[in-house]
Amino acid sequence: MLAIVRKITPRFLVGWYHLVLAFIAALWYGFPSRKLTVIGVTGTNGKSTTVEMISRILESSGKKTASFSSVRFRIGDKEQRNTLKMTMPGRFFAQQFLRQAVKEGCGHAVLEVTSEGIAQHRHRFIHFHTAVFTNLSPEHIERHGSFEKYRETKGLLFQAAKEAHVINLDDEHAEHFLQFSALTIFVYRISGLAGDLPAISALSRQQAGEKLQVI
Repeated sequence: MLAIVRKITPRFLVGWYHLVLAFIAALWYGFPSRKLTVIGVTGTNGKSTTVEMISRILESSGKKTASFSSVRFRIGDKEQRNTLKMTMPGRFFAQQFLRQAVKEGCGHAVLEVTSEGIAQHRHRFIHFHTAVFTNLSPEHIERHGSFEKYRETKGLLFQAAKEAHVINLDDEHAEHFLQFSALTIFVYRISGLAGDLPAISALSRQQAGEKLQVI
C-alpha cells in the first residue's frame, strides 16, 4: 500500500515532505550542528574509511570528535555498530546524534553523506563546514535516473558547505566539484606530482583563484 502511495504522489510533494521533516528534526533538537564543526564525506567508494581517517587525525590533535558511517556511530570513546541498514540515518536520528555529540563535549563531527540521503534532504539543516569528495563511479542510477543526476545530487553537499572543500584530483569528475564556491578549496592527488594540476581546467583555476590549495 505504501509503495502505491509513493508511486502516485507527485515528486515535488515527496520532496517537500522530506524537507519539512528535516526542518522539524533540526528545530526539535535545537540545530545542534551550529555548535560543531561538521565535515561531510561523499563519493562512491572509500567514504567510511575516509570518515575514520579524518576522525582519528582530529582526535590525535586533541579534538573530541563524533562520527557516523555505514560501519558505526561514535561519540568520543563511545561507539556502537550501525545496524540501521542505511549509511546516512534518518533526520531525527541524525539530529539527536549531533545534539548528543554537543552534550558530550565534541567540537567536531565527521559524517558519511550518501546520494540517497541528500535526495531525501537528510543533509538539510546540518551546518556543514567542510565537504570532502573521494571518487565517483556509476551507482544507484536507478534511484537517480542517470549518472549525471547522481553526480549533481552529490554536488549538493558542496553547495551546502561554504567554508572548505577537499577534492580528489585523480577522479575524472573532480572538475564538477570544483565549480562550487568555498572560502578554501583543497585538492589532492596520488598519481603524478601534487603541484601539477592537469585535472583542473584554466576556467576552474580562475574561479578558485587564491582559494585553491594543494595538499
